[in-house]
Amino acid sequence: MILNPWILTLLTGHGTLFFVFTLATINAWWIFRGWDFNASSEKQYRLEKRTYLVSSVMNLTLVIQMLMLVLMVMAADELAKTLPGAMCATGTLSSNEYGFPLLLVKIGSFFIYFVWLVLNLLDNQLETYPLVRAKYLALVFIYPVMVSETVLLLLFTVHLDPTRITSCCGSIYNESSAGLGGTMAGSSPVLTLALFFTAVLAILVWYGMEQTRGTHPTVKKGVLEIGLWIWLFMSALLTVISFISTYIYEMLSHKCPFCFLKQEYFYIGVPLYLFLFLATATGLTKGVLQWLGAEGQLGEKAARFRQKMGQMSIVCLLAYIVVGYAPFIIYFLRTGRTI
Repeated sequence: MILNPWILTLLTGHGTLFFVFTLATINAWWIFRGWDFNASSEKQYRLEKRTYLVSSVMNLTLVIQMLMLVLMVMAADELAKTLPGAMCATGTLSSNEYGFPLLLVKIGSFFIYFVWLVLNLLDNQLETYPLVRAKYLALVFIYPVMVSETVLLLLFTVHLDPTRITSCCGSIYNESSAGLGGTMAGSSPVLTLALFFTAVLAILVWYGMEQTRGTHPTVKKGVLEIGLWIWLFMSALLTVISFISTYIYEMLSHKCPFCFLKQEYFYIGVPLYLFLFLATATGLTKGVLQWLGAEGQLGEKAARFRQKMGQMSIVCLLAYIVVGYAPFIIYFLRTGRTI
């Protein structure tokens, strides 16, 4: 283990959030078991006061936990300076077997936490709190995700060895390299672009049909929409490595998805990932909101939330395309050829 301010910050912050999350989950289970909005008992009164506290605490906890993804990537990039062979966050994360699993879990949890926050916001705007039991039961099921993040972070930091030579991004994201990084780097740009823009087209057509014809929300439609956004996100990451990075770095041999977060590349990765994550998060949330139906006060309010999430997802998706493919357009206009 390396005693570094970045590591201490990650462990302290995550440990505190884990403690708060644990207490909130225990209270969430009590609320789920005893909640009855129509009751006028002392027990129900105490549960109502408790749900205000848990809701507020979890809003803050989950937002900070989502930001911990950014902090972890920043920490990994800084720690690369202390690890022999590492040039960026890729080298740090690949220095032991827990780095990339931790990153994948934190990416997945980012979207899960975002969906829960929106559902919590929706529920708090309705007088009868119709989602109280559902959202707190969901919180109980989300808890293992938080546990896995904590365990993986602890294992990752404990097994960081400053004497062990690690691989740089150039060797990991190389077409000839074995492993997932080499496979992604060696993916055909034509294929990955086809997958990505097919997903974009499907989402735009879906959104356009909803705006022109209207739609009755159902669970099946929600599952389909969630599937489309997962497809888009995964294909977008493939295009980042196999195509977009080539034109940011202007070389075929450099396909790292982290280096363009640095100053020498004008931090282009920051808006790139920001728009991609926001587009996916709002798109997935819109799909989940389809499950709430269209009946009653909840259905009406959910419809307005779906409209807002849909607008945000499309705007962020288009912004991602502009930012991500601007280097290709600029390079082509400047040179008259492709790499």
